[in-house]
Amino acid sequence: MKVYLWSRKHRATVNGVLITVFTSLIFNTISDTEGSLLSDFDSILRHVFAIDTLSGFLTFLSLILILVFNAFIHISTYIVKKRALSDEFADYMKANTSPHLVKSVGNGCLSWGEGKTVEVCGDIIFGWNPENVIVNSYEDNMYMFFPEEEINSRFGLKSYFFNETDYSAFKGTKAFKEIDRKGNNLPRVMLKSKTINFNKKERKLLLSFGRTEWSQTCYIWDRFGKNNGKEVDSNDLMTEYSTGISGGDESEPYLPNSFCMHLLIETLDNKIILSHISQTKLNDNPGTLAATLGEQLDIEDITDGNEFRPNFVTGWMKRALLEEYKFSEEMYADIVNEGSLKVLSVDFESDRYNFSLLCTVQLRYSFDAFYKKVGPTLATEEAIMLEPLDINRIPDILMTYRDPEKRKKYHPSTYLRLLVFLVHRYGYSKAEQLILEKGRECQASK
Repeated sequence: MKVYLWSRKHRATVNGVLITVFTSLIFNTISDTEGSLLSDFDSILRHVFAIDTLSGFLTFLSLILILVFNAFIHISTYIVKKRALSDEFADYMKANTSPHLVKSVGNGCLSWGEGKTVEVCGDIIFGWNPENVIVNSYEDNMYMFFPEEEINSRFGLKSYFFNETDYSAFKGTKAFKEIDRKGNNLPRVMLKSKTINFNKKERKLLLSFGRTEWSQTCYIWDRFGKNNGKEVDSNDLMTEYSTGISGGDESEPYLPNSFCMHLLIETLDNKIILSHISQTKLNDNPGTLAATLGEQLDIEDITDGNEFRPNFVTGWMKRALLEEYKFSEEMYADIVNEGSLKVLSVDFESDRYNFSLLCTVQLRYSFDAFYKKVGPTLATEEAIMLEPLDINRIPDILMTYRDPEKRKKYHPSTYLRLLVFLVHRYGYSKAEQLILEKGRECQASK
């Protein structure tokens, strides 16, 4: 895979060198050969590719290298970018996906645990460059639940519809009044829709956002069974709504959500950093392991008040790292390879009804070196919450989902994050092979 990535990245340079060598040798040989190019073409051609001479051998060799190099890239790209998942793997994903999501997966989307992708980068090996994730629009008016006469046409048949009356009643509960009294009913940015462009040479992801607030997202989560933040899955209502969540034009309108970044951090020695979610984050499965951190989108991340920021994803990631690890500007520049940031997918979290942008970034240091650098800046509890995961152990983690006790160790979104990253790192075919082999191994050991 490393050879393929290097070859594809430097394809133009390598071809340029080889073609230059090839043409130079041909012209030098022709200029040293007697006879007319038109009348003695056959003899000149034989002389050009005469492998018993040094110039002829080098000319022939450079031609072979050009053909082999480009054939390698073409064949490897076809294998790596194979999107048609085998029936066996598609069924295996469903068997390891929440029952509330199973009916809504398929058509090339990836799923595991409580999550599914609603958009995966078509070039998953490279991902979207952060500057190619664009703010398509932002609706600044507060979200309003659809009136009764529009609900059926918008959402189809459901056993329950979200509405302004129940929302107002939720805001009037004693528990939420206390949240409001303390000033914690904060504004949030929701994902309203997403689309992609059709230029394969410059793939772009266009995101449309809207304005919501904490009370609306909490009302949604509460109805889906995320009452105290510790639940690892949702209730049966999610089955009805998840089927309408897709990436196409036929998708049902998205409900209020708090769009967030799921940032998977890879160290220089190819370890994924796992973080124990703080016990103080009572609404987000405290104590579980996440790969690596999550950060909600703020309105300031996407606009300066006048216009949309041209590369908001990079700024968003930087803010997340500065806050999470208490980096100074100098530490950030030293530790984080900002240019390695890639966006892999837009995901749906069914344990709570939320959307996230899965990104990955590499550090300039090994896990141990990174830990030594950030340890002194973190509180003791925060420092011991970090641990490394070897990329080759991702299939082992994925196998734990079907065990109700083992999966309590991991944040519900960790499974999908790791699956998509494995595909990003190895391509569909290889990732599928590794997971199925581990599955057979686990089955044989029972």
